[in-house]
Amino acid sequence: MEQGKRKGTLEDYLIKRIKESGYPLEVEISNMLDKEFVVFNTQYYFDEESKQGRDIDIYAIPNVILNTYTIDELEKKIAPFSLMCEIAVECKKSDTHAWVFFTRPLITPMSLYISGQYCDEFFGTMSPQSLFFGKLNFHYKEFNEAAIATDEIKIKKDKKNDSRRTVFGATNQLVKFILYEKGPPKESKVPRKDFQIRVFFPIIVFDGSMYRVNLESGEPKLEKAKHILIKTSHRSPYTKEVERFVIDVVHRSYFPEFMRKLNLDFLNLIEVVLQQHDELVKKAEEIKQKYESETKEGTFG
Repeated sequence: MEQGKRKGTLEDYLIKRIKESGYPLEVEISNMLDKEFVVFNTQYYFDEESKQGRDIDIYAIPNVILNTYTIDELEKKIAPFSLMCEIAVECKKSDTHAWVFFTRPLITPMSLYISGQYCDEFFGTMSPQSLFFGKLNFHYKEFNEAAIATDEIKIKKDKKNDSRRTVFGATNQLVKFILYEKGPPKESKVPRKDFQIRVFFPIIVFDGSMYRVNLESGEPKLEKAKHILIKTSHRSPYTKEVERFVIDVVHRSYFPEFMRKLNLDFLNLIEVVLQQHDELVKKAEEIKQKYESETKEGTFG
């Protein structure tokens, strides 16, 4: 549009366009996280499938957990282990399309749905053999259903996008970022000073109209939503196994409350690690002895 045909000043026009973008939302969410997290914006990852460098909006790690532990205090308590709670966030805004979610019951243990979000240097993933299997009490357990399909329905004229796949794109980015961060599975377990335990929480924050579709009566009924789970799976180029993920879709207005739930998740993880500390130390010693034995015999790796 030519400047002479615009209503108001150039600055008015620029502010209008800025408000329509997702960047103010990203800054707002980053500012909220700054209180208790170390925040990194536009965090890089490499997409192995497209062979391109990409980024997600926000990557953050907690620096204080419910005013209970600082990271330094935590490291001393759980030594010789290293515990990482990591969140990955995509921020999306739309006043032209409503997000609609079709849900189905969750019928297997939640630990199976989030297996791709967890890794340690004992078993690699949250397998049935993992010392944490079934012991974590994350906020996901509050839900008895998750979205298996989504739709983005136009509610306002939008010349640029008649149809969109924003939810799919955000979900795909978060999953690929986590897989990149986890890296290829290690063929050998070389003992380190610490044994890493990592849990990822992928999140989409949405500023717009969000609905769950209730189909229990046979006819679709809409329910406004502030927090929905999406379950998805992916097979990375690194492995033949399918890895599973649960992604939180959180409305912008609900994010402060959601942050409190995340902090409780982090605290629960710490408590489980402390409860299992003796078993973890025993397992770490077994891995170290196995490594030393195989290295001595020349069979390691």
